[in-house]
Amino acid sequence: MKQLLTDEIVPLGDCLNRNVTWRKTKDPTALWRAEVGPQSWSLRVNDFPEENLYTLLINDQEIGHFDDWPPHWVRSAQELDSIA
Repeated sequence: MKQLLTDEIVPLGDCLNRNVTWRKTKDPTALWRAEVGPQSWSLRVNDFPEENLYTLLINDQEIGHFDDWPPHWVRSAQELDSIA
């Protein structure tokens, strides 16, 4: 799947190779969120192993599914106060 980011379409693989700092949320449907430029990224944890472990959403649109946490992504110890 692909998503419009700024003026170009970026494949899931490019998203997985970006440097992104994620913050844990209290939202059970999107456990991690990040602001990447003007976009709001979120990660949904799926019913693994029947499904891929994660789904990346950008501005609430599904971009793609994957299993391994990308090495360029950092999970912050700081939790977001809100679920929005």
